[in-house]
Amino acid sequence: MIEDDIYTFRIDAYTPETIPMARLAEYMAVLAEMFGEEAAVHFKGLKAGSTQLLSRVEREAAPKVRLNVMNARSGDGRPEAAKAYVRANKMLREDNAVAHLALHESNVLEFPGRKTLTPPRLGPFNQAVHKDGVLVRVGGKDKTAHAIVEDADRVTWSFEVTRELAMALAHHLFEKPIRIVGTGRFVRNEEGSWECLALKGSEFKILNDDSLIDVVGRIRSLHWNLGDDPIADLRAIRDDGNGETH
Repeated sequence: MIEDDIYTFRIDAYTPETIPMARLAEYMAVLAEMFGEEAAVHFKGLKAGSTQLLSRVEREAAPKVRLNVMNARSGDGRPEAAKAYVRANKMLREDNAVAHLALHESNVLEFPGRKTLTPPRLGPFNQAVHKDGVLVRVGGKDKTAHAIVEDADRVTWSFEVTRELAMALAHHLFEKPIRIVGTGRFVRNEEGSWECLALKGSEFKILNDDSLIDVVGRIRSLHWNLGDDPIADLRAIRDDGNGETH
């Protein structure tokens, strides 16, 4: 008879008596996210010694969970599993701990935690920026206001602007795309990713929202012979024949 899988997540920084309940719940949640198959994964208990969190996976879901665990570190498979693995390592670094995950007493996944080499935090730095999108909100109660644009990927960007600029922007709420130009303040975090701390807008301009097809159509109406591939032809026009483009 095939038995359920039993996983043991061992953390070296705590014992069952010293780990805060809220932190234990966070580790349980991140493990559940990594395992997937939530309805088939169950808390089995804690073992004495260092903190050893036991999870039971029903045999029907065992193959899928094993695959999720195997791919968690490489980033293959479920993106939620990879994100959970990264989150678990971040938590372990914060707790000055390392951990490993065992399946039936055999280690299957290491969590380097405090041993992970992380790049130093850099910044903050100021850099010129611009964002294109549709203005979806503008306003404020103090000397400054905020203008929020939504880009083509549905990501929103909030710029601090003067009240005068906010008043000028307000006329274009939910209308044609705009470009807000200004400066951004950025840091590189310990994960090696750049974070935007703040955006300040200094000016804007209205963008033409015509599609590329419309633009090419207007060019054709000028009786330019651009052939069947107008984009390639335009690039050729810019090429001086020596592989250099102007």
